[in-house]
Amino acid sequence: MITEPKTIFKQGCEVAFDEEHWQKINYNTGCYEQKFAKGKANYRNLDLEKQRAYTLRNKSMLNLEKLLVDFETHFTENGGKVLWARNADDALTMIFDLICKERATVITRSNSSVLDEIELNGFLERKNIRVVETEIGRFVLHTAKQKPYHPLVPSIHLSKEENNAILTENFKLKPDSSVKQMVNFVRHEVAVESKDAPICITGANFLLSDSGGVVLTENEGNILKSTTMAKVHIVVAGIAKVIPNLDDLGVLLPLLSLHSTGQMAFCNSITFGPAQQGNNCPEQMYVILLDNNRSELLSHEKQRKVMSCIHCGACVSVCPVYKNIGGYSYGTKHIGPMGTVMTPPMEGLEEYNHLNSACSLCGKCVEICPVKIPLDDLIIENRHLALTEKTGNAKYDSLLRAMIWHCKSRKKMDSPLFLKKLQLKRLLVPLWGNNRPLPEFAPKSFSQLWRERNL
Repeated sequence: MITEPKTIFKQGCEVAFDEEHWQKINYNTGCYEQKFAKGKANYRNLDLEKQRAYTLRNKSMLNLEKLLVDFETHFTENGGKVLWARNADDALTMIFDLICKERATVITRSNSSVLDEIELNGFLERKNIRVVETEIGRFVLHTAKQKPYHPLVPSIHLSKEENNAILTENFKLKPDSSVKQMVNFVRHEVAVESKDAPICITGANFLLSDSGGVVLTENEGNILKSTTMAKVHIVVAGIAKVIPNLDDLGVLLPLLSLHSTGQMAFCNSITFGPAQQGNNCPEQMYVILLDNNRSELLSHEKQRKVMSCIHCGACVSVCPVYKNIGGYSYGTKHIGPMGTVMTPPMEGLEEYNHLNSACSLCGKCVEICPVKIPLDDLIIENRHLALTEKTGNAKYDSLLRAMIWHCKSRKKMDSPLFLKKLQLKRLLVPLWGNNRPLPEFAPKSFSQLWRERNL
């Protein structure tokens, strides 16, 4: 669903001038940056490891078609089934058919950006299927009927008191509970609610082409628990998630862990298909390979580089624009610098042209990216495409042309001061906003001063 630019602008203004919001976001992202600074000391040469990851991911993109076919072959040999979805509607239809086949009324799901991309929760709730979030932050947000605010730390905008208020209002949890008490309470609720769920739906961090493996990473252990308890495991993965072989994980997983949480500790698991004899695994396993305009993005020679992203969320955590306007102001399914680059070519430059302004070109996202994606260059390229394809805001462009026309006219610049102020107010305020003062005209124009001094 596309959010209107006016609504996005209003949200951004409200959040940017909310001091309490600013303090919460900066405190939480500040904690991440401190942990990251300590965690990267585990690397002797972090930049070299990033270069290796960059090479691996680019090699995967160049051989994507072959790798996907090989993954399907090996995963099918392991007893699983691969389904190909052209778009979100195809993926949702496949998921619903599998749910109906099992006659399930409740499913569990993991924290996954691709599941948010296809808007899984809203679709299933309209079909009267109850969704149980297994990640603690997402469980709280789902209870409060809120969307994720950050790809890896979905409830980053909520304070301890706000989390407690949500849980107290909806469950039998005492007010003023400690963080540990809230975490234990949510874990208990998740265990109770997901006990009878026959289906677990997850994303995938990587797909192993050579062995048909699905790599899942987490920091709470809930995914492994939920998939083990479920009868059917459904994986939804973007087509760019595939990598050549198991050895590549030795480079990619430590980088993903460090850049996701700032720590070198993650729960990693690899599943190769449904249960074999004596194994405690799901009886059935499906992998839905999702395109959803990724092929369109791959057709762009420059922007396709963003498909190497391993979705660690580091670029979001260090982005000064995100820290000021928050996650909802982007109006997109993918938040932050990565979404700013990905969304316009995938979803349409005209609808998402506002994202071209959601970047200060400070370069922090490029500096921290574990696979060395040149995000700032790609945002500049998006701006260039928006200009060449004339997808800008018509009202904005007309006001700019009027301002240029006015300022290039000596006669208009020599008009009385009160008239210039009135014209400036009418023309510039819609572009300038109401939260900063308008520029002041000098009492006398340049030509007036020149005449006075040269008489």
